[in-house]
Amino acid sequence: MDIAALEEVTQKLVIRGKGLLAADESNASCQKRFDAVHVPCTEETRREYRELLLTAPGAEAYLSGVILFDETFWQSTHTGQIFREYLKNHHITPGIKVDKGLIDLPGFPNEKLTQGLDGLPERMATYHGAGARFAKFRCVITIDEGGIPTDECIGANTFVLSRYARICQDAGIVPIVEPEVLYDGDHTIEQCEATTAHVYDVLFQTMRAFRVHLPGAILKTGMVLPGKASNRVMDHDDVAARTVRTLHEHVPEELGGVVFLSGGQTSNDAFINLNRIAKRGSHPWGMTFSFSRALQDPVLKAWAANRNETQATKELFHHQLALASAASKGELDEASLGDDTSASHAQDL
Repeated sequence: MDIAALEEVTQKLVIRGKGLLAADESNASCQKRFDAVHVPCTEETRREYRELLLTAPGAEAYLSGVILFDETFWQSTHTGQIFREYLKNHHITPGIKVDKGLIDLPGFPNEKLTQGLDGLPERMATYHGAGARFAKFRCVITIDEGGIPTDECIGANTFVLSRYARICQDAGIVPIVEPEVLYDGDHTIEQCEATTAHVYDVLFQTMRAFRVHLPGAILKTGMVLPGKASNRVMDHDDVAARTVRTLHEHVPEELGGVVFLSGGQTSNDAFINLNRIAKRGSHPWGMTFSFSRALQDPVLKAWAANRNETQATKELFHHQLALASAASKGELDEASLGDDTSASHAQDL
């Protein structure tokens, strides 16, 4: 394990003012998104859309890295340049999603476990050889009536995340561990805070047990939110206060960084919550965004409406990146945000 190299990549990924684009949706997730905007979902349309994002002029001013799906990792621009090489040439670090999706956790109704450890050392060696310098693995935790999440579900998923993280580091790749407490549901913000804190406690205890080098690892997390179906009004200051408190009390200071997912919030809510969180610094770790839909939703709609107007769509994506960057520094002019009442579901199960 090259500790110095891992820490160097980690610090580049969470450098102030830049963040991560999560462009790692599976083909099944892309199918749902493309169906919603009436665009055929084929290998070529997925490549075309992702080229639009990855080659937006000036994106390197706001992006430190991009998380790619395996299909995209090997694809190229229409001029023949491999995406990961294009990113590297623009000082953006290419990363790779390596989990294999969710299965039911046997014996625990309505709880999930993430697949992807089988063959992972060999896959990580291949990805590292091809230029990946960080990876992401996502698990999900659901809050529901009847004692969910169970300790067994949390333990099983944090075990998987910890094994993944150690395998990554042995291959010279920075692991992003993502134990997503789902926004979907009717739970209270108090329930979300308690669950998130417990997940953090178990996660970092397990990562230490598997000798993961924490300064060379990154946590990808949701914010502490009331359930989307709870009909509670989003109080951005309360979200920020609870999120910061939970992080500061339950995440080790030596961790390399913290990045936030947007997870079904409207773009405006994600930007404002991130802005309020950043304003409550200083934080012991680099802290920034790792957004998918908060950045992409308006861009996907614009692209679908007129796929020939690529310049205007790239400019819209650049604008979304600028908002996320400002929010990550606590410098977002919240009054400048337009109307935004639509939001996708949280990440697919």
